[in-house]
Amino acid sequence: MSLIRSDDGRRGAAVVEFALIVPLLVLLFVATAEIVLYMRTRFRLERTAAEVANVGSQFDSLAPADLDGLFGAAKVIARPVLAWSTGADTGRARTVIGVVTGSASGNALAWTCSRGDAGLESHVTGRASLPNGFLVPSGQSVLVVEVINAAVPWSIMAKAPPVFFGTPGPGPVRTYAIVRPRTASLTSLGGACP
Repeated sequence: MSLIRSDDGRRGAAVVEFALIVPLLVLLFVATAEIVLYMRTRFRLERTAAEVANVGSQFDSLAPADLDGLFGAAKVIARPVLAWSTGADTGRARTVIGVVTGSASGNALAWTCSRGDAGLESHVTGRASLPNGFLVPSGQSVLVVEVINAAVPWSIMAKAPPVFFGTPGPGPVRTYAIVRPRTASLTSLGGACP
């Protein structure tokens, strides 16, 4: 009589465990990749808004050609992420530049120009009311740059009907920078928006 031990039961359990764990590992990998992509896009656009505001704040006056240069700089700084898009681009993005002035009666919008997808609404630029109740001191002004990109993280998970785990994920990536002009108030634009 020989005792032969069968490992078929253990092998079958291992296969079942593996089949249950693999989808979770794939989901974890995809979620990590989505989070990294979202963070990379957000940091890139924050840097773009800050750099464009910094450069714009150094002008003595702004003309349409200067604004055109600022919009071009935004596109270069944000690359490979879109800072603003045209019909030929595959994504949706918008950059908005404006100036808010302060007076005794509160903030007032001096001017605003934008480039890109007008369907992406600006939440900061183009408005006299600034975030956190920020009031511009009377007689001064601030340059405001807002960059919006419709890159929506969790795109794979958000496509499951109606949503994955009950959340559609965050909306478009929005960043802004508010800077006081260094040499001039920049309250007027030497021409129409480019």
